[in-house]
Amino acid sequence: MKRWNPYLDTHFVFDHAAAIAEAGVLDDSAQQVMGSAIGHYRARTVRPHLQYFDCNLQFPEPLRIDKVLPGSLCIVHVLDGQWQHRVDGHLNQYTLGGTHGLGLSESMEAVDQLPGGSHVRMAGLRIAGDFLRELAEEDPALQPLLGLLDDGMQFSAFNRCRALGSLLERLYHSPYVGALERLNQESLSLAVLVELASHLSGEPAQVAAAPRGQRDIAHEARRVLDANLIDPPGSVALARQLEVGETTLRRAFSSIYGQSMLQYLRQQRMELARTLLRQGRWQVAQVAFRLGYANPANFNHAYKAHFGHPPGAER
Repeated sequence: MKRWNPYLDTHFVFDHAAAIAEAGVLDDSAQQVMGSAIGHYRARTVRPHLQYFDCNLQFPEPLRIDKVLPGSLCIVHVLDGQWQHRVDGHLNQYTLGGTHGLGLSESMEAVDQLPGGSHVRMAGLRIAGDFLRELAEEDPALQPLLGLLDDGMQFSAFNRCRALGSLLERLYHSPYVGALERLNQESLSLAVLVELASHLSGEPAQVAAAPRGQRDIAHEARRVLDANLIDPPGSVALARQLEVGETTLRRAFSSIYGQSMLQYLRQQRMELARTLLRQGRWQVAQVAFRLGYANPANFNHAYKAHFGHPPGAER
């Protein structure tokens, strides 16, 4: 039976630049895979013909992937960085913080292409077109989704539907493992389809929004911090932005992630520093200034305290 999706279920973590072609991301239908990456990528089939995926990747050299995509719907939320591709000759660009949908009524050639030094952190779903039609037959409320599969290719931005991005961020930051993780991925993936269908139909949600719990507050805070690692907002400003009290914000973040927001920021900045140093494109002082350190000596001290060795050892 022909595969419905060229992307294989896989999970890899590269702590140094490694060839994507060797990672087992795509099946043999991919015509060309060029480039290397640092970071993680995972894809899992959560229900037949429904695949969840996410990644956080740095591309030290130019990336190019030539492939053929089947008739399907792909929903993507970019948490950080950039992503773009050409499908049937048309350039599609995914904006930071936005949720986009790529609907194909039939198989089409696609090319993913990014410059060296770029990066992306995103989460998304891939749904087979035939499976989506079956779901819509079973539940008429999902009929609006079929409009995304009409007339060749449709590339759509759903910037007014913030719930979509929130659901995909919850998938990305899932705290579960094993069977619970799979159940969580399946339920939230289906919730994405329901939310998108409701958005396309123009009907408001029928259920009143529940008050945000600690997990939601912590995830929202982490999203903002990740997007502003170099110049993060203070706890007071962040609490005001999320419309919660500062004490509530601090307590929620510490409870969910087991560390303060300041500790989290230091950790993420050090991880970013290590990635940049291992790319070999910048000197230690350049990385220090890029991360907002006015004095490279302070960066050296912080790096050694975090990793146990000076930043120069990464080169």
